[in-house]
Amino acid sequence: MERVIKPLGYQVTPLDTTNFAVDPAAWFQKQPDVGSERWFLAHADDGVIWGQMRESRLVLSNSIFPEVSPALRAATLQQARLFGDQAEVRVWRENGAFSACLLQDNPDQGAEAFDEEQVLWGTQSVEQRDGFTLMTDGRQGLRHAVPLLVSQDVLDKNPRSHPLRLRLRHYLTYDTDGQANISLSRLVALEMQGGGKSR
Repeated sequence: MERVIKPLGYQVTPLDTTNFAVDPAAWFQKQPDVGSERWFLAHADDGVIWGQMRESRLVLSNSIFPEVSPALRAATLQQARLFGDQAEVRVWRENGAFSACLLQDNPDQGAEAFDEEQVLWGTQSVEQRDGFTLMTDGRQGLRHAVPLLVSQDVLDKNPRSHPLRLRLRHYLTYDTDGQANISLSRLVALEMQGGGKSR
């Protein structure tokens, strides 16, 4: 991905986490819209949880591939993000409690940002269910279930490739010497090079 600097800033709004620990999925379903494609990624003590907002319902990988993906539970959750092309709702554990914010693009600021792709693991498409694909990688059998339909044909064209990408947006600030620094980053999209489709 070619790095293109955009005239774009950000705005951070704290969010109320009341009742988050009771039902994290229900809490996320009530949050502000983050864009046309709405992806979900959570890291927990017992694994990675992917998801996708479909209309007003959060569909999670543990409901599609329970043998691979852990449940979304406050007791084991480290951080979670609902993200799209316009914003990200972020929740993280801090001093035994949860904090949350809405991080959204703000074109009115005289700031700058750029997007970057992060390569995700997954070289084999094992099975597809309800818009999710169970992906494996390497001899260790690393597995995760992503909310994309990933064709094995695409993977077979280049068996050593890792086509899954997580697109990030980095917001820049400049110090008094004119040096650029990344002040904040957010997730933007889950993508696949060469033919992945959502649902």
